[in-house]
Amino acid sequence: MYNTTQSNIYESLSELMKMYPEQLSEQIQLDIENFGSFCSHQAESDSQKLLASIFVNALQKRIFAETGKEHIYLQKDEIPQIRLFDVLIKKFPFVKYSQEIINNAIIKHIKQCDVVTIVDIGIGLGTQMMNIIELSKDLPMLKKMNIIGIEPFADGLDKAEANILALNKKVPFEISFTAINEFVENVDFSAIKGISGKLIVNASLALHHIQSLEKRQEIIDSISEMSPAAFFLTEPNVNNYELDYQLRFKNCYNHFYSIFQVIDKIEDINTEDKNALKRFFGREINDIMGNEDQDRYERHEPAQFWINRLKESNFILRSDLIELPIETPEGVKINFHEDGFLGFTFENETVLSVIYAC
Repeated sequence: MYNTTQSNIYESLSELMKMYPEQLSEQIQLDIENFGSFCSHQAESDSQKLLASIFVNALQKRIFAETGKEHIYLQKDEIPQIRLFDVLIKKFPFVKYSQEIINNAIIKHIKQCDVVTIVDIGIGLGTQMMNIIELSKDLPMLKKMNIIGIEPFADGLDKAEANILALNKKVPFEISFTAINEFVENVDFSAIKGISGKLIVNASLALHHIQSLEKRQEIIDSISEMSPAAFFLTEPNVNNYELDYQLRFKNCYNHFYSIFQVIDKIEDINTEDKNALKRFFGREINDIMGNEDQDRYERHEPAQFWINRLKESNFILRSDLIELPIETPEGVKINFHEDGFLGFTFENETVLSVIYAC
């Protein structure tokens, strides 16, 4: 019998996860089902129960070998995923503050430029680029800003283009937009047109969707060959590429437990919105723990792995030069790590990394 008191939810979940795949007797499968039922009760008001129920669902998916190769952000939901990305930018502190830090760093880079090009990998609805344009309004020398948006989802890319070009009426410089409707691993960076002036490349929570390690290095090599003045890379700081199922569970649980705790601390969104964010991350957990390895899309890696690739591509790390807040209202501490990245840490878990290279 597994403990189902609040304080033992993680321990019970961990014991059940250890049963996969060798020890899945009928009794163990019944225990998993019963534990899932316990966790689903009042899960909408209890983050730990909700998190555990998501892991149980992923485990059951793995046990019964349900497969599907549709990209998780193309799957249907009551809330469009591309819209949730926009909410993440405005409300979720890891994304909100990482983008504010990067936006301010970009403005410092371009304040003496007359022409600048920003390649935004995973542009979504264009919210981050719109914020950069707004911050650029008072730059006295700027004459033209070229935005090159790379995005695999056409609906979001179309909206990004419309949103960004509409700002031509509100700023004293020209804005151009080049849309590349493609997964980043399929982009030929050497063939991108419309680049002029100082080049900035931004990749926010995008490169971990590249499936192979070799292709990740190839893409960073391709970016390096463009000789950008700055490359800003934002990635979750967790090893969910790990092949060992039990190690991946521990990594995944610690990472998303911290995320759920931070969501609970956000003061200016209601419970429904908080649970929508948790369900969004639940979809990632389902992919990480519920899919067979060949069907997984969420393949996060620790910051050091990305730093090693950047060094391999002859990038120089400059993250120590970024200005940053000490702590967010939700208790997320932001500090420079000697390895070469900014770490966003809640309690003992460094959830997110921001890397500035040139």
